[in-house]
Order: sequence, then C-alpha cells, then structure tokens
Amino acid sequence: MDILAQMGLRELVPYTMRLTADSLCDLNRRLDEQQPKPQLSYIGLIAMAILSSREKKMILSEVYQWITDNYPYFRSRGPGWRNSIRHNLSLNDCFIKAGRSANGKGHYWAIHPANIEDFQKGDFRRRRAQRKVRRHMGLSVNEDECSDDSPIASPVPQRKSFSVESILQRDVTPRWLVPMIPPVVSTGFPFQLFTPHY
Repeated sequence: MDILAQMGLRELVPYTMRLTADSLCDLNRRLDEQQPKPQLSYIGLIAMAILSSREKKMILSEVYQWITDNYPYFRSRGPGWRNSIRHNLSLNDCFIKAGRSANGKGHYWAIHPANIEDFQKGDFRRRRAQRKVRRHMGLSVNEDECSDDSPIASPVPQRKSFSVESILQRDVTPRWLVPMIPPVVSTGFPFQLFTPHY
C-alpha cells in the first residue's frame, strides 16, 4: 500500500503526480548524476573528511560515507573513485595509519602531524605535503625541484654560453643508449658470432 492511500490522500492527488518509491529513487539517481564533480583532489577530499571527525581519524568506510554525504556526485559513480581513495591513503605520506579499528577490521587513518596546519587552511598540495613529512622525519628534501609552495614560478636556470669547452665537458652518450650497448666479451667482439649446436 502506498503512502498516499495510508494518509487518505490518494483521491486528492492526480495520478500523474503520484510517485512510487522506484520513481523517487530513479529521480534521486538522475539528480546525483547531474551534480558537478568536486574541484578538490582526492587528497583534499580525504583530508576534509578526516578533519571533520571529532577524533581527527577515520576508518576507510567512514571516509567513503563522508564523501558521499557531502558530494552527491560520487553516489552514482562506480567503484573507481573508492579505489582512488584507497590508493591515495596508502601511497601519500601525508596520511598515516592510526591504530586498529574497534571492530578489528581495518585501521584508522589520520593526517600526518606535519600536514595538519596546511590542510586546515585548505592547502592540499601533494608535493608540499610530502616535503613537509620528509622534513618532519629528518630526511633530505630536494629544494631544487619545481616548488609548488608559491604561485610564482621558479626562475629558469641560466644556461652557460655556447663554446667548444662546454660541448667537450658534456657527457655525449645519451642515457637511453647506455643500456643498449652490449658488453665486450673476452674475444674482443661486442657480441657472440655464432651459437654452438650441441
């Protein structure tokens, strides 16, 4: 029995306006499909989910739930985005495991302490987050890489002027060719001339 009949309103609502549970689900699905994709990276979505929790840690299913609750776009999508969330949690240093879950299935995920301040400000840049974790751990950080810490592009390094000396100082063997050069065998030939048949 439908809800209109239960409420005694069936005869008051025209047939064309009556929606069944199936048609409501279909309508919701179509509305979810029309939602725009969030402009955040998966790192940003995960960080926002974790920061929204009281304990500042979540299990994987809670991260999924937070994302679908806050971004309807993902409700009607296949499992691909969930794989991306798992992948980002596992491979980005800005997320750390924070103990086993209460039910013993899986574990909690938290934000690395070196990244909390930036993430709270909405700065979810992956390379910057990785550098901060490396510094926090006392590891070396290559500062010469293209930095994304500022919106201004780093200056292009100056080239030396063209000269015979600069050409002679260069390693002229292209790196992609080096593995292709066969080793010299004791006979002095760079390759075996024949294959013996035994």
